[in-house]
Amino acid sequence: MIKSILTAVLFVMTSATMAAADPEGTAKTFITDGVDQAITILQETKPEDPARAARFRDFVSQIIDTRSVAQFTLGHYRKGADPQLVRAFEQQFKEYATASYESRLGLYGGQTINITDAVARKDTDVLVKGTINAKDGKHLADVAFRVLTTKRGPQLFDAQVQGIWLAVEQRAQFGNYLGQHDGDIQQLINFLADETARLRSGDAEATLAEG
Repeated sequence: MIKSILTAVLFVMTSATMAAADPEGTAKTFITDGVDQAITILQETKPEDPARAARFRDFVSQIIDTRSVAQFTLGHYRKGADPQLVRAFEQQFKEYATASYESRLGLYGGQTINITDAVARKDTDVLVKGTINAKDGKHLADVAFRVLTTKRGPQLFDAQVQGIWLAVEQRAQFGNYLGQHDGDIQQLINFLADETARLRSGDAEATLAEG
């Protein structure tokens, strides 16, 4: 449940301008606004509402640099790979990620995220820290968000819950899958396409280990 909340917020950040003079403050605002926007979407739409899917896809395109994240998750398997195959993976990764996080929006149970601090590694790379709390205020987990400033403006690159970075974990999962399938990126693309269709049909998500 906690990861579901985190990944829901991960894909619904509203646009903001990252001011070089105060990267920590603007990054905190970026995340806080995103939490508010996530709650608004959940309150205004139901899982079966087509408007939710449309709004969610817009947020993914505007806020997350899925191309960079996709390349990161490929790890060393990207080196020397056919560029067209890599581009096909990037596109399928975006579709899979959108469907995956969209499906998890429905698991939100009223928990809140409280932003507590921000640390600038540099002006264009800020770590925003916070906590996930129950309705009664009870602490459930520590979280963190990595906000990068890109040519498109601020974007969320990764999120951490209870010490686990989600994109890093996904990179490990993809690496394990590719290691079991002779490094065949096309097989991973096909697997993600099947998972995307399953998620959009409302079925439970399979694990990479089962692929």
